[in-house]
Amino acid sequence: MLRWGNGGVKTDSASIFDGTIKSLSQVYQTDPDSPFKGLRYKSRLRYANRLEVIETALGDVRVLNITFRDFKRWYEEFATPDEPGGRRMTPRAYDLIVQLKLIFRFGALALPKLSGCSDVCDILDKMEFAGGWRKRKEYLTYQQALLVCEEAHRRGWHSVAQAQAFMIECGLRQKDMIGEWVPQSEPGVTDVLKGDHKWLMGARWEEIDANFIWKHRLSKSVKGQNAIMDSEAGKTEEFDLTAFPMVRAELERIAPFERCNFPASGPIIVCELTGHPWSTSEFRRRWRQCAKGAGIPDNVQNRDSRSGAATEAELSGVPREKVKRLLGHSNEETTEGYQRASREIRSEIARMRAAKRKP
Repeated sequence: MLRWGNGGVKTDSASIFDGTIKSLSQVYQTDPDSPFKGLRYKSRLRYANRLEVIETALGDVRVLNITFRDFKRWYEEFATPDEPGGRRMTPRAYDLIVQLKLIFRFGALALPKLSGCSDVCDILDKMEFAGGWRKRKEYLTYQQALLVCEEAHRRGWHSVAQAQAFMIECGLRQKDMIGEWVPQSEPGVTDVLKGDHKWLMGARWEEIDANFIWKHRLSKSVKGQNAIMDSEAGKTEEFDLTAFPMVRAELERIAPFERCNFPASGPIIVCELTGHPWSTSEFRRRWRQCAKGAGIPDNVQNRDSRSGAATEAELSGVPREKVKRLLGHSNEETTEGYQRASREIRSEIARMRAAKRKP
């Protein structure tokens, strides 16, 4: 009664924070201005899982008492294998340290200076940690993509072939084609529902006009609270589908290549088994089966379609500025991470040098 009379239970960040890492984690997850609130659904789940590990292991540690030695010890503990003789978990350790950095940085902004978060940020800025996930070097070639499509059609999974064709030709992420299923409580408006989930971000027929110009809002540019069917929310890119032979071939499998022969609206990629858009896990499983049947190495994945498009463009002599436009990147450094033709280019240079040496 007394608490209610004084304004009820306080929920501001300063009142939640009691000096411990656990309370700081709670501030990061509940503050309305926290970047955590802007993450997409699956990213929030991933962050929340890491924060749960951190709270369990370090929740009672007081922020004001943290030194650089603590971080060194925690990193080693996080990297320790779960079983004796097991492989060191350095990527996991690195991810957890990065997650700690995120919550301390927000604490430095949202909490009073006396919280100690700013001092901890200064410590972390001076430290380096080995690990992080290995930068991928694999890419899916155009010929490999063709083989996957052929195998998918042989198995009757025509939608898998359609998604693969769009991805390798247009340089798209998987999510831009098949979308994702999220709880209906998540932000975002859609007409595709199933149980307590809804489907967002995937390719839709109404995005393709009468001339087969496809205007699609890239999933990477959409934050959690902006995941709505609104062309102004996120970066929209245009693709002339008549210019992509594999995409056209897949569409012609459905109907003659005139816009009136295709659906006016709804998801483009629909699972033959359910009549709904694919779930991410099931699509990846089916794609893997097709890839294995087509003889594609296990280390090459469907997500490597995007780097395959960038690498093929690079080997074809397309300037990086234009490849950047294809991928929808804002800067060339990001594009460079998708171009993986270094080995092929070096081999080509070696052959040219060797030819020059011949008398």
